[in-house]
Amino acid sequence: MSKNTFNILSKFMIIILALSSAGCAAALIGAGAAAGTAAAVGTDSRGGEKVVSDQVLVRRVNNVLDAQVPNGSFTIASHNQKVLLAGQVSSQEEKDKAETAVINTAGVKKVWNYLTISVNETVGDISHDTYLTSLAKSRLIGQKHVNTNNIKVVTCNNVVYLLGDRKAGDKVQIDGAVAGINDISGVKNVVNLIQITPN
Repeated sequence: MSKNTFNILSKFMIIILALSSAGCAAALIGAGAAAGTAAAVGTDSRGGEKVVSDQVLVRRVNNVLDAQVPNGSFTIASHNQKVLLAGQVSSQEEKDKAETAVINTAGVKKVWNYLTISVNETVGDISHDTYLTSLAKSRLIGQKHVNTNNIKVVTCNNVVYLLGDRKAGDKVQIDGAVAGINDISGVKNVVNLIQITPN
């Protein structure tokens, strides 16, 4: 095992222990989650340190939102410290408060606020979102010239969000993948946040 690989795996073990001690069952389920995360680092163009940084940032943002907007239901993702804020809140005031809280969180460079003012998703809704995410990932894998290892797929309330950067692939091919995901039964919309050009 190379020194670099050892260092990456060590960092992941620290994160795993931290999340486990916080009782984060949704974030890590069994030993397979750790193995999958380690595999992702090996293929994600962001590199191990940035992948870890994004994971830590998601945890930090969740903690901030739990403290400042406790009645909301949030789905958080981060790619290169650009944070997707999706989910449900009860008012425009809470939506604005949540966005401000995330913007002011250390390490956040940008926020995409897709919160909706509606009732929180149920367990069944969240399970269906997970199912749609798996179908969306399958569509991406089937699309030529799209680097699925550099695309993060998140679904909230039947809306599929794609996060990534210019290494995700050719814009025409990514647009084709987006169209394919839009055709999946149950998907209301696809929000393409892949940053093809630096900004």
